Amino acid sequence: MSVSEEGHRELRELLGSYALGHLPDDQVARVRAHLDGCRACRADLDELLPLARRLDAVDADAFGDVPAPPPGLGDDIWQAVSRERTAAQEAEEVVRLRPRRTRLLAAAAAVVVALGVGGAVGRATAPEPAAVPTEAISMRVVQDDPVSIESADLVAHTWGVELRIVAAGFTEGETFRASFRTEDGTLVPAGEFLGVGSSRMTCFLQSAALREDVTQVLVTDETGTTVLSSDL
Repeated sequence: MSVSEEGHRELRELLGSYALGHLPDDQVARVRAHLDGCRACRADLDELLPLARRLDAVDADAFGDVPAPPPGLGDDIWQAVSRERTAAQEAEEVVRLRPRRTRLLAAAAAVVVALGVGGAVGRATAPEPAAVPTEAISMRVVQDDPVSIESADLVAHTWGVELRIVAAGFTEGETFRASFRTEDGTLVPAGEFLGVGSSRMTCFLQSAALREDVTQVLVTDETGTTVLSSDL
């Protein structure tokens, strides 16, 4: 049963009389209904019941005038009990969570180690990339350019043909363009590069022409003059 804070306080103050069996029937019904839905009051009642049993054994007639308790004593007692209960619940929560937290940290550490080991094993056992089949070709220097060819290869891809050239002597800073001539005479561009002078350079130049359609490879300078060529 849901009650207001004031109603809860009122019912809680009746717990002592309830434990002693001094409540009228209608109040007993209210307290019982409240206890069904209030764990805190049930806990208070569990603490009061042993004391109530002892009080039942006391003969009231054996006492004279009983001094009145100071105002607020009841509140002070309830507040002290509440503080003690809260502290106990917090301590239990810390104890309950500690093993779980330890397990989580251990699991996280295991995952980190596993990832590290897995990565090392993966790198150690990963297959080497397959070598790309290449077709060596002979590139001819058309003019008196100081170009020297170390190697020239074609790679036949499913999407086109690629020229891989290792060379030196292209005029530094000048733009050179590669292209493939197909059987019908069309020149298909394969990209461009900047000359780096006497430094050795490696270029991968790709085109949309298929290898079986290509009959010639050309490299031209900025004026369109052929610098290198190869008839296939």
